[in-house]
Amino acid sequence: MKPSCKEGVFPLINLSIKLLKIVGFWSKTTGQRISVIGLLAVILYLLAWLIPNWLFIVSSQDNITRLIKATNEQILYFIAFFKLYFYVIHYRRWEKLFYDLQIAFSSVMTNPSPEIQGILGHVTKSTHNLTKYYSYVVNFNCAWYGVFRMLFIVVKYAVTGSYDVPLSTPIEAKYFIPGLHTNFWVWLPVTLGLNVLLEWHSLALVFVETFIWNLVYATSCMFRILQILANELSDRKRNEGIWTVEFEKFSTLHDSVLRSAGTLEEILSGHMLLLYVSTIFSLCLSMVVLSLPIDDFILLLTTFVAFGYCIFQTFSFSYLGTELIEQSEAVADAIFHSKWYTQKLNRQKDMCFLMMRANKPVKLTAAKLFVVTRDSFTQVIKQAYTIFTLMSQFLDNPVN
Repeated sequence: MKPSCKEGVFPLINLSIKLLKIVGFWSKTTGQRISVIGLLAVILYLLAWLIPNWLFIVSSQDNITRLIKATNEQILYFIAFFKLYFYVIHYRRWEKLFYDLQIAFSSVMTNPSPEIQGILGHVTKSTHNLTKYYSYVVNFNCAWYGVFRMLFIVVKYAVTGSYDVPLSTPIEAKYFIPGLHTNFWVWLPVTLGLNVLLEWHSLALVFVETFIWNLVYATSCMFRILQILANELSDRKRNEGIWTVEFEKFSTLHDSVLRSAGTLEEILSGHMLLLYVSTIFSLCLSMVVLSLPIDDFILLLTTFVAFGYCIFQTFSFSYLGTELIEQSEAVADAIFHSKWYTQKLNRQKDMCFLMMRANKPVKLTAAKLFVVTRDSFTQVIKQAYTIFTLMSQFLDNPVN
């Protein structure tokens, strides 16, 4: 699927938008609320995964292996639920943010600068590839976790006429369905329905995640374009009329991007705090599993999936948060190094105004408690290990 666009409109993350429409997480008409399908997906997520899994955890303290596996799954599904929930409640703001950024990119589409054209091409290609390949990887993993395991049991039953009890469901959960884990003909339709639901939710989650990543990255790239435009303002050969027009365009574009970055920080603030806290819990639980004499392959695999997902998510936002800070700060540097002080006095005043506004901090925060950067990612790892060393004192196999 190749990106396409209307005449004069930049194809900003076209693939993400098309895929979000397919799963019901993007309205086909601009300015409308999110579709009923999207709302239904969030409600079904709560009913099919979070509540049954929680019920299993509180009623299964007698089996440490299945309890840890269920806890791992609860962390993953808890993160996923709130990602979808935050996206739905902020949908109108996401939509406005997307169109604001699309307008900003469209305004520089005709700029002849090879550097700007290179950035535009890179944004189109990189966001398209991220959405495509990340979707392939995550949905294959989900299929292995649900569909493939179900097919293995079905094939074994068809060949041998027997099956192992208890029959597995996509997650450890208490569904209060008689015979679900012992009767094949009860288990099959229920598990089939759960796997369809799992794939739907997985697709929705992946598309929402890539949409958010792509918007943050596109915002950073827009700051890179502003750096190039700032250097163009240093051309003293331009007559006053042309320079004034270009300055007003730059000022308007910069203001628009700053507002978009501020909206990103507001929307993702709670999201970031949840993600960092969940990562700490996941890391602690993973280290607990590795410190116990457990040789259950499924448990170990589930643990590493939860560990890998949380680490990847946290690192991704930490990297993008750092990129956003660096690129936004570089706009002020670009204005300063454009030799603004050699311009006419009226131009110097205008450029100083731009520098003052460009010095405004642009960042992602976790509920205003800390700034999301690569350093904050390192701190998460340290905090998780510190908590685990305290927890290890209560384990039979403490860490030395």
